[in-house]
Amino acid sequence: MTTTADTPATGLDPWLLTLSGVAELARVQRPVASMWRTRFATGDDAFPVPASRRGTAPLFHAREVAEWLVRTDHGNNPDAVADAAAAAAPSDLNWDDPNHVAELEALIVLSAEVGGLAGMTPEELVEAAAAADPKNEAFAAEVAQHAKRGTDWAQFADAIIDAAYSPAGALAVTRRRRARHAAGESSTGPLADNAVALVSALVEAIVRYHGHEHLVLEQGVDEVLAADLSRALGDELTLTVGETVHARALRRRLRVEGVWADGSGDGRVVRVARVPGAAGAGLERILTDAEDVLLALDGADAAVVLGPARALVGALPRTAREIRDAVLRSGRLRAVARLPRGLVTTAVREPLTLWVLGAPLTEVPSGERFTLVADLVDSPLTESVRDDLVGDLLASTGDAGTLHARRFRFARLARTTSLLTRSGSLLPSPGTRTHDTDAARHAVLLERAAQAAALDLPDPVAFTSNPGSAVPAATLTALLAARHVRLLPGTRLDTASTGSQGLVVVAADDLDTPGRIGARRIDPLQFAAQHASAQLTQAGDVIFRTGPTPAAWVDAEGSKVVAYPARVLRITAADPGGLVPEVVAVDIPTQPAGPGAWKRWMLRRVAPASIKPLRRALADVAVARSELERRIATLDQYVDTLTASVAAGAVTLTSPNDAATAAPTPQ
Repeated sequence: MTTTADTPATGLDPWLLTLSGVAELARVQRPVASMWRTRFATGDDAFPVPASRRGTAPLFHAREVAEWLVRTDHGNNPDAVADAAAAAAPSDLNWDDPNHVAELEALIVLSAEVGGLAGMTPEELVEAAAAADPKNEAFAAEVAQHAKRGTDWAQFADAIIDAAYSPAGALAVTRRRRARHAAGESSTGPLADNAVALVSALVEAIVRYHGHEHLVLEQGVDEVLAADLSRALGDELTLTVGETVHARALRRRLRVEGVWADGSGDGRVVRVARVPGAAGAGLERILTDAEDVLLALDGADAAVVLGPARALVGALPRTAREIRDAVLRSGRLRAVARLPRGLVTTAVREPLTLWVLGAPLTEVPSGERFTLVADLVDSPLTESVRDDLVGDLLASTGDAGTLHARRFRFARLARTTSLLTRSGSLLPSPGTRTHDTDAARHAVLLERAAQAAALDLPDPVAFTSNPGSAVPAATLTALLAARHVRLLPGTRLDTASTGSQGLVVVAADDLDTPGRIGARRIDPLQFAAQHASAQLTQAGDVIFRTGPTPAAWVDAEGSKVVAYPARVLRITAADPGGLVPEVVAVDIPTQPAGPGAWKRWMLRRVAPASIKPLRRALADVAVARSELERRIATLDQYVDTLTASVAAGAVTLTSPNDAATAAPTPQ
C-alpha cells in the first residue's frame, strides 16, 4: 500500500496517526475514536480532518489530534500533546519493514549518545554515529543508510524519547509498535513478562551459585530479555552478544542501558539462547540450533535454552529424534521443563520448554545418570511457582549428592537411558517420581537417615532391602476409576455461620498452616439443619485443595467439616490399591496446579504388606515430633521468662563457681 501525505499545516510536526493510534494516544478503545470522528464531524470544535490516507485508512496529524483531545477534554490522557510521538509516526515510516525500524532505533541510540539530534545535518549524523560506534557493532550502518535514503526522522527520534521519558523507553515503544505487525513470527515472537522473569531468574541463580564469569547471549534472545539479564547481573560478569540476526538490536538496547555488550574474558561461561533463531523453522532446524549451543560448551560451562515444546520434548520423527538423542547422550542435558501456554505473545496456545545444560556428572556411570524433568503445562507461572521451579532447575546443575538430596516441588528424576528409549514425548507423565531408581541406594539412604536421627526416633523400623517390590505410581483418575479412593466435595459454608464452638471446620487456606486447624468451628445443630446431606470426615481422610497451589493434610481423628473449595480423598479401607494417606498428603503439594490438573496427578503407592507398618511408623514419628516441639516451646518460654526477669531486676544471676569463692556479705 502507498501513503500520500499532504503538506503539514504550519507549526505541526509531520507525524501521522491512524484511528488506532488516536485511540492509543487517548487511552480509549478503538471504536471510541471512530465515534468521535463521526459525532464531532462538524461544529466549532470538530474532530481534525484526515491529513492523508494509507490505502483507504485515514491518517491524522498527531499534534492536531492531541491538542483537540486536551482542548475538548476527551479521552483519558491529559498529557496527550507530550505523548503524541509515542503513538504517531512519520508518513514514510513503515513498521512492517525491519530496516525502517532498525534505522529509527539507531537514531534513538545516537540521540542518547550525543544528547539530541536537533539541528544536525545528515552528514553530521553519519559522522557522529561513526564516532560513537567506531566498530559498527550497533547503529553506525543504520544511520548511514538512513541518510543515504534521504529520509529525516531525527526530530521524531528526539520526540519519541521525550514522550517515552528515556531512550530505553523509546526503544520499548518501537518494539511494541513493531510487534503489532509481527504476526508471522509465531513461536519466535516476543516473550510475555513472566517468561522473561523466569529465564532471567534462572540464569541469575546459575551464575551466582556456580560463579560463572562470562555471559553470552546467543540466537533468539531479544532486547527485553537481554536488558533484564543485564540489570539482574550488573557488573558481576562480562557480557557478549553472539553474531545472530538480533545482535545489532541487542547491542542498541544494551547501549542505552549503559551496558558494554562485547566484553571478553576467560573462565566459565553461561549461554542463553532461544530457538529457533528465525520464524518458520522446522523441527530439525530447531533441534540443530539447540545442539549448536551444546557444542559451544566447554568444561564447566552452562546454558539455558528456550524453545517450542513440540521440538524440545514432543514426539518426533526419526531424523529429528536422533538430534535430540545426541544431546541426551552427551550427559550435558541436566534438566527439561515444559512451561505453561501463553508465554509467547504471538503464539499463545503453544507451550515452551526450558533446557538446562551443564557439565556431565563424570562421577556417575553414563548408564546410571539422571535427567531432571518437570511439566508445568497446567500451572500458572506465578511468582511463587517461578521461584520454586528455579530452585528445582538450579539443583540439576549440582553434583549427584545435591541432586538426590533436594526435595523437588515440580521436578522429577528420570533415568537418562529411559528417556532415550521413548519413541514419543521426552517427558514422562506428570508426577513420575524416583521409584525407578536403584532400590539398594534407597535402602542405604534410609539407614543413614535412621542413624542421624537415632536419638529422636521411637522404636527403630525394621526393614530389609527388597528390589523389585515397588508398586508403580498411578494417576488419581485411574485410582478413582478403580475405586481405590473416593473424591468427596467440600461443603459450601456461609463464613458468617462459623464461630469458636462446635464442629471443627477445615478451609482451603488452613492447609498452609495446619496448626491453626480447630480455631474455626460451626454449631453441629446449625450445620445439620443447613447441610443435611453433607458428610463429616473420617479418620485417615486426606483433605486437599488444587489452587492457587496444591496442598493437603491428613485428618487423623475425623468428624470435621470440610469447607469448599477444599475437598476430601477417602481411601477405600478394603482395597486401598497401595495408597497411604500420609504419602498422598506429601505427594499432592508437588503436583501441578490449575483447573483440571488434579486429574493427571500421579500418586505413589506401596506394597500392600507395607501399608500398616508404614502408617504405624509414621504415627510414632509424628508423636515423637510433637513431643520435641512441646519441649522446644517449653525451652522458648523459659528463655523469655529468664530474660524478662533479669531485665526487670527481679533476679540476679551468679555463676556457681563465683558463689563458692565469693566473700561473705557483711552483716
